[in-house]
Amino acid sequence: MQRSRLLAPLAAMLLVSTASPAQQQTGAPTRQPVPTQIDPAQIDPARLEQLTTNLQPQQIPQPDAPVAMAIDWGQAAEDVQLQARQFQRTSTVAAVAQTALPFARPTNPEAAGVANTGLPVLIPGTAALGLDGNARVLLFPREHFYNLSITAPGLLIEVFGTRLAHARAPDPLSTRRLNAGDANGYRISATEFGRELSFNRYGAAYSISVECDRPETDARCRDDTYVRSLADSLIIAAGNPASGGQ
Repeated sequence: MQRSRLLAPLAAMLLVSTASPAQQQTGAPTRQPVPTQIDPAQIDPARLEQLTTNLQPQQIPQPDAPVAMAIDWGQAAEDVQLQARQFQRTSTVAAVAQTALPFARPTNPEAAGVANTGLPVLIPGTAALGLDGNARVLLFPREHFYNLSITAPGLLIEVFGTRLAHARAPDPLSTRRLNAGDANGYRISATEFGRELSFNRYGAAYSISVECDRPETDARCRDDTYVRSLADSLIIAAGNPASGGQ
């Protein structure tokens, strides 16, 4: 399978997992400590400040450095060919830009940098969005992640994708909870203003959030139907295998 570039002027978004908390060591003393009487007049303020300063770096948890995960570009290439047949286009991994695939296209100049993004850039299909020409689509790509923003009257959609991974879950139960999803691998939750859907694919992590001005009455935010349809419509629009992968 060729590991050539997926090129296209497009849009998408970002998700980073939180780092695991620093582990704290505790131990029960074998005997009760004997209280020590300290004369405040004998305390040297300068020495006390020096000791406190020396201890501070050990007390503050240090964040772990994120790692760029390998991307399964072979699977991405197969899906590009599959979506080309679905839309009756002739397409290869290297020719996505030459096909008129029906996804939301960004209009901001920064979107051109998507050619250097080192993971498959997934963008919702226009039919699933169901928006008119008033929608504003912006893409902010980086080497290891991207962020897509789609705004329309009363609606905000954000798509985020990243290949950066932080510390692993501290135990198997937490890992199962993080990876839990439905038959499609989707994890969906209700938010204050709508819905959020996340999943893993190709070795990267993705999320879609939908927010409405009136989430109680807007059908797009009242249940999972709309955000799920956006996830089902995602199209591989760009990506650079030269940045890493299998």
